[in-house]
Amino acid sequence: MRRSTNTRRADPAERLAAAHAQLVTAVQELTNGEEWRRMLAVAARFPTYSLNNVLLIGAQRPDATRVSGIRTWNSLGRRVRKGEKGIAILAPCLYRPRRDDPRHDQTGPRGPADRTRPDPGRPEPGRPEPDGTAPRQRVPREVRGFRVVHVFDVCQTVGEPLPEIAPRLLTGSAPALLTERLIKTIRGDGYHLERGPCGGANGYTDFTARTVRVRDDVTDAQAGKTLAHELGHIRADHHTRFLNGRPSSAGCRAQAEVEAESIAYLITHAAGLPADAYSVPYLAGWSGGNTDLVREAATRVIAVTRGVLEDLRLELPADLAPAPVIEPHRPAGPAALPPEIDREPPEVGR
Repeated sequence: MRRSTNTRRADPAERLAAAHAQLVTAVQELTNGEEWRRMLAVAARFPTYSLNNVLLIGAQRPDATRVSGIRTWNSLGRRVRKGEKGIAILAPCLYRPRRDDPRHDQTGPRGPADRTRPDPGRPEPGRPEPDGTAPRQRVPREVRGFRVVHVFDVCQTVGEPLPEIAPRLLTGSAPALLTERLIKTIRGDGYHLERGPCGGANGYTDFTARTVRVRDDVTDAQAGKTLAHELGHIRADHHTRFLNGRPSSAGCRAQAEVEAESIAYLITHAAGLPADAYSVPYLAGWSGGNTDLVREAATRVIAVTRGVLEDLRLELPADLAPAPVIEPHRPAGPAALPPEIDREPPEVGR
């Protein structure tokens, strides 16, 4: 007589939901840590540069990553190396309104001496007047020109290491059939595949040229995960939902990046390629530590991932632990990568 049982294998949607919840928990644990808070505190001290200054920095030092003035570096326990050449940018020259300016009476202080000797008969800006009228508002300082100042990139400094939680590129080989099937699926969606420089990213999708491009200097494992990420951009319809006519996934908003990386995580999870070292910090960064953004993406992420896994003929492991399910020990060799993804292709305009 056959013994009855109430146990059942969870359906794909339930297993994907559980895996996604596991991912959210990992992101939450990372962003609740002391190292994350230290990183945010340091990041808050770095200025946000205008577009013109970003262009100036890029023209003088294309490899710059974290740029600030010498005082900020000193406050962080770092010193600019002797002989380093500063990066010239433009800083605004700010002045108070002139005394004959009709707005001058609203600014509070009326000259350098008043900064240390305020008129006791007049309330501070923002406080009500003695007669109960509306408080005086301080008029912002005026920009009357620009001057050249010099800033330095972190690589030009030495001293205390900066706290940083960054994605770690995956190492080793990817399951061979995962790479093959991702390539076939991307091609089936009408996109070409290329390997080459990606402007600092690991890969991008050019929706106008219908091209997916992946860096040519990363491991097979990282290239496979990046292919899954770019397929996530394609299948989640980010071109029409977020890009507002811009041709490349490089301009996606945070929500689009959160969705694409979550999809990539679930795909690699199903294939037995652990991607936690990359995906968790990546999602923490793009979500700004807001795990609700990752959690709220679950419905779309799970729906898109189910469709991709069906096309790839992959099934998520029942125990949720990353487990090899498709030839994990055979590296993706020339047979897995088509010729056009091995060679240096022409640059794709963006």
